[in-house]
Amino acid sequence: MSRREDTKSCLWVDDAGRVTVVGDELRRQLSGRSGFYAPLPSDPSMLHFQRLTPAPSLDELKDPIVLQGDIAGMGSTIEVINFVTSAKMSGSLVFIQQTSRKSVYLKAGEIRGAASNQLEDRLGEVMYRYGVMTRDELDRFITEAKRVRRPLGNFLLDQQIVHQADLYSFIRRQVEEIFYSVLLLKEGDFFLTRFDVDALPSPLSLNAQSMLMEGLRRSDEMAYFRQLIPHARVTLTRGRPRAGDGAKLEAREQQLINELSQPLTMDALTRQCRLGEFETTKIVFHLVKAGHIQLVEPEAGKDASSAAAVGGEMSTMIDTFNSVFQRIYQAISRHRQQGALKQGLETFLQFYGFVELFAGVTFDDNGALDKRALLANLNNHQVENQSSFLSQALNELLFFEMFAAREWLERDEQQELQRIINQLFIDIG
Repeated sequence: MSRREDTKSCLWVDDAGRVTVVGDELRRQLSGRSGFYAPLPSDPSMLHFQRLTPAPSLDELKDPIVLQGDIAGMGSTIEVINFVTSAKMSGSLVFIQQTSRKSVYLKAGEIRGAASNQLEDRLGEVMYRYGVMTRDELDRFITEAKRVRRPLGNFLLDQQIVHQADLYSFIRRQVEEIFYSVLLLKEGDFFLTRFDVDALPSPLSLNAQSMLMEGLRRSDEMAYFRQLIPHARVTLTRGRPRAGDGAKLEAREQQLINELSQPLTMDALTRQCRLGEFETTKIVFHLVKAGHIQLVEPEAGKDASSAAAVGGEMSTMIDTFNSVFQRIYQAISRHRQQGALKQGLETFLQFYGFVELFAGVTFDDNGALDKRALLANLNNHQVENQSSFLSQALNELLFFEMFAAREWLERDEQQELQRIINQLFIDIG
């Protein structure tokens, strides 16, 4: 191939990190190498990638991709959905932001279903929020459904806990809530895959344009709420209602107040009460107006003791990652290479991308990060979304450890660790 012909086939990487294949010949060559690839260390003039074996558990991306892009580049998820539905395209429209993955199933412009890896989007959580069952009952039903290997909805029908019409209503609500939550995403990636929508177990038929209009209404309301509750990092505490305000609180309003037995960030309260971002923000907005809840902005320079205000979600995230870090450390220790690993990790923490977050953070003798120091640094670090920032940093650290481990571990050990990592993403999703 001549130099001139070579320029007709290339990979173009744009400023947002998106990769585009230019040239039919290169596209044909790469078509025989479909799959998932992880980056390896590269110099400024050359990119190195290695096939992931086994592939990560991203089932929603196993089908051929017919459209993809950057959410912010399109303007918003609203523009993405409007484009796909106006063109009457069909398939699974997947939105990915950090570890969050949500799919909207479309056929000829109609919404047929939705899926999410977020806990608050599960069918049982939706039914709990609408008062079908208590938290204890839901936990018991989930345990029993798993024991008899039945989906929760089918199990509830078998036990006559709900009727067919009720179950249909809640599946519809589940789809609607996932759809509206997608409209709140401001960044990330989207993919339209060639998914057989007719194969869905409980297909619906919802008018996409009507749901977009309702979503826009919610978006406008959220912008109004943000004037009082500017971001998810704000800390909430119980307040004192104004004198003479004897209005009776609704059950969900009282639930939110009860959750604030100690101060919580807005983000932590949202996950703890499991009402979703929109509903939680709406209720908190009215409770703040009435004086039942007060907002306390986080102060710069807090010490480690105030890191508890970050909330339990990020503490749990660190624990989950630490369990994997410890497994990697144990595997490498069997090859007596733990000293080399520690040396590499010290270099990584000091010079790679998240210096302020990992400053003074050490690993214990089992390979786990110092959670207290890490949370203290996080609480002092001014970022818009602390949860996403922490997740990104821990992911980078995890991939570095796996890259380093390949030098010392046997192939079967590498595959076992990869299986654990796949489960990790499911657990924290």
